[in-house]
Amino acid sequence: MRIVLTGGLGFIGQNLSRHLRTRLPGVDLTAIDWFESAAEDERVSFDHVLCDCFASAQALERYEDADVVVHLAARTTVQESIDNPLATFDQNVVKTQAVLEHLRLRVPKAKFIFASTGGAIIGDYDGAINEQVNPRPLSPYGASKLAVEGLLSAYQGSYGLRSASMRFSNVYGPNSRRKSSVVAAFCKQIAQDNTVRINGDGEQTRDYIFVQDIAEAITRVIEVPEATGVFQLGTGTGTSINSLVGIFQQVLSDNPPAILPAPALRGEVRHNRCDITRIRTELGFTPQWSLPDGVRATLDWFEAERARAA
Repeated sequence: MRIVLTGGLGFIGQNLSRHLRTRLPGVDLTAIDWFESAAEDERVSFDHVLCDCFASAQALERYEDADVVVHLAARTTVQESIDNPLATFDQNVVKTQAVLEHLRLRVPKAKFIFASTGGAIIGDYDGAINEQVNPRPLSPYGASKLAVEGLLSAYQGSYGLRSASMRFSNVYGPNSRRKSSVVAAFCKQIAQDNTVRINGDGEQTRDYIFVQDIAEAITRVIEVPEATGVFQLGTGTGTSINSLVGIFQQVLSDNPPAILPAPALRGEVRHNRCDITRIRTELGFTPQWSLPDGVRATLDWFEAERARAA
């Protein structure tokens, strides 16, 4: 099997590529990623690496004999999309459609797996988010992800191009050196001055899922040809920022970090937790990592990175 990962040198791509090596022996892995300065240990799990835009002419050639394309590349932050919505739309929607059009014309049997998002697409919602909840995105980032989901539905309905949208909740874990979401941000702040910054009142909730669980869920969708459409992906548990800080302080009980208040962020949803009934029922997927264990593993990875750089 030949699998192409766009954004393969990024956080999820790093973990997914290692996971695929153990779960799918003999798999041929290609990474397409703009990050030319990625270290050798970030490239080692791939057979081929192309440092370029995922929609460039060179990149399109790499999809020619792919069995599966896992599309992880995107502008990924809510705040960046609010500051520059046109750039977010171009990167996340226009360029993705260029890839879909190439697959339609040249590689129609390939399966396309899209890294989508639950919270940013749905917007504010008090209950557990499943695939039937009506989307009301609050940011250009969420709207761009919803637009791609619409394109995938259209390309599957009109042309038979198989696709799955994986609506990730808040993913964290090792290899997140360039990630800015909350768990990685806390790890970096703790390393710098042993503080954590809480935006707003800290009662906003997120569904935190360890990256190894994400990798297993994607692998199951790869393995099952008929696994298509939207899959909500998380743990089913919403955890407040204040509770997350408490976990960090418990894990680091010998020297717990201090708390610094910060303003609330624009465009952020208030609450987010997932209903993963579909992927559990159809593919037998259940997350294996608890949040305290995942936080400890992530902190250990950041500490090992600092020791290696010293």
